[in-house]
Amino acid sequence: MLKYILKRLILMIISIFIVLVFVHLILNISMISTWTRLSFGDVLIVSWSRLKDYLHGIFYDWNFGTSMTGEPVWPLVGRRLAISLKYNLTALVIYVVFGVYLGVIAAVNKNKIADRIISAFSMVFNAIPSFIVIFFLVMYVGYKWKLVVPQEPYYSAPFIKQLEGMIIPVTALAIGPMGKFALLVRGEIIESLNSDHFTLLQAKGLTRKQAIYRHAFKDTLVTVIPQIVPTFVFVLGMGFFIESVYNIQGLANLFLKSIIVPTDMYSFLYIDIEVVVAIGIFLYSAIMITSLFADILMSVIDPRIRITGKKE
Repeated sequence: MLKYILKRLILMIISIFIVLVFVHLILNISMISTWTRLSFGDVLIVSWSRLKDYLHGIFYDWNFGTSMTGEPVWPLVGRRLAISLKYNLTALVIYVVFGVYLGVIAAVNKNKIADRIISAFSMVFNAIPSFIVIFFLVMYVGYKWKLVVPQEPYYSAPFIKQLEGMIIPVTALAIGPMGKFALLVRGEIIESLNSDHFTLLQAKGLTRKQAIYRHAFKDTLVTVIPQIVPTFVFVLGMGFFIESVYNIQGLANLFLKSIIVPTDMYSFLYIDIEVVVAIGIFLYSAIMITSLFADILMSVIDPRIRITGKKE
């Protein structure tokens, strides 16, 4: 497994480098073509020169450039990244853990009141987009009922207030995927209950619940874990909208400021290339790391799965 992980890390670094080069080059070509009258050949020469200077700064000085405001990109994006990941990773833990838990409860209590409540909850909230949920939570839970703060608290606010400020955005991010995982786990476990393998386990002396938790649950996780990566990618994208609505000063806010310049009469597109490239690389890296973690977790849960990177 160690050899496979090292191979994946090397391929990850190579792919990140390719994405970085491609995005930086394309953005430079687009901006120079838009705001200058240079020929396409001259545009390519200037873009390539900027890319070489950018890569030189990264490899020799660990310098990812400066934003249009003159602030170094690394601390600027890193600070906003920490804020965004705080919400997205918290939501990830919640919708995976509670989604799996609710799915198991529904399967164990098939056709009972608990199953019907959980199934109804899962189908409803899995169908409602997060941007609808966040508006409802902000308007009613936040402003009308005043149960929690309707906007992100200041960073100097007390710790309890900071935790309270996570309730609305994390709920909006987690509630749909939680329903998705609950339905997925419920369906997989119920399918296991109807299999001949499950009947054999009961014939060997295991009770119904013992057979579910010791065998059916483990088999279900092998199906659930591959769904974590695409769900996490979807939630990351939806998180940009959630951050804008809840006034979270994370990557979404920085990204919008880096591509749109507002004026008194209208706004226009002007990309802060170094900042946008850094945000894109951070998000791409997060997806790649999550994918690797999911592969490793699958091999730990079920030793029959081997991630050697070659055919056995």
